[in-house]
Amino acid sequence: MNDWEGSHIVRAKSSAGDTVMQEIRQRTVQIVVIILGMGCSCFVAAQDTNWSVHPALTDRWTFQLGAFHPKIETSARLNSATGGIGTQLSFESELGMSDTKTTGTFLAGVRLGERWRMEFEYFTLSRDGSRVANRSINWGNQTFAINTVVGSSFDTDIYRLSGGYSFVKDKQKEFGISLGLHATDISASIGAGTVGAQQADVLAPLPTIGIYGAYAFSPKWLLSGRVDYFSLSSGDYDGSLVNFTAGLDYRFTRNFGVGAGWRYVDYDLTVTKTRYNGGITYKFNGPTLYASVSF
Repeated sequence: MNDWEGSHIVRAKSSAGDTVMQEIRQRTVQIVVIILGMGCSCFVAAQDTNWSVHPALTDRWTFQLGAFHPKIETSARLNSATGGIGTQLSFESELGMSDTKTTGTFLAGVRLGERWRMEFEYFTLSRDGSRVANRSINWGNQTFAINTVVGSSFDTDIYRLSGGYSFVKDKQKEFGISLGLHATDISASIGAGTVGAQQADVLAPLPTIGIYGAYAFSPKWLLSGRVDYFSLSSGDYDGSLVNFTAGLDYRFTRNFGVGAGWRYVDYDLTVTKTRYNGGITYKFNGPTLYASVSF
C-alpha cells in the first residue's frame, strides 16, 4: 500500500455519523444564505452613516462569517480494550499532519431584552497525515511496528452555545458573565495497509463559565473579547478547556462591518468512554478575519 492509501484508509466514518454531519452542514449553508439575503436587504434600506452608537451594542441580531488560520498542536493516545495504555503521539511531528489550517467560522447572536443575550458558534478542523513510524505505536487494539507507513486523520467539529447577562451595559460599553456548552465532536484514526485501521470517536459536551466585554471607541470602532473556562472531573471526562477570543470591529455602514482578531483554544482531556478511552491534548491559536451584519 502506498502513502496515499495509508493516509486515507483511516478516514471512513459510520454512515449514520456522515448523514448527521452532512445535514448539519447543509443547514448551516441554508442559514448563511438566509443571513446574506437579510443583510443585503438591510444594506439597500439603510445607507445612513450618521449613527451615534455602535450597532453591536444595540442591534438584536448579529451574524458573522469568518476565516480562521490557527497553528495547531495535537497529542493523543488510545488505550486498548484490555486495558493497555496507548502510545502518546504527536499528530504533527510524528504522524506528518500539517500544523496549520485555514477554516471558515460562523457565529450568530441575539439579544433578549436589554441585558440578556445568546450566542451560537460553529467551525471545523480536519486534517490528514502520512509518515513512516520511527517507533512502535500502540493505538487502541492495533500495533504498528517501526518503519511502517502510517496514515492518520484528526477531525473536529466545534460548537459553542452560551447565554449571558450584562451587569454593565450602556451606549459605549458592555460587560457580563455567561454560562454555556462547548461541544466538540472528535474523530481520530490511525491505520496501515498491513495492519488495518482503528478509529476512535467522542462527542465531548463541556459546560463552561465565562466573561465577555465590549468597548466602543466610536460609533464605528468596537473592541470585544470573551473567555470561557471548563475544569471538571466527573463521569467520563476529566480535564480542562480554555476558549479565548478578541476582536476589533469596524463598521463601514450602519448594518455591515469587518473585523480582525485572535482566537486561542486549549483542551486537556482524559476520556473513558466506549468509543474513546484515552487522552487528548489539543491546542490551536491564530488570527481570524470576519465580516458581520446586524439589525
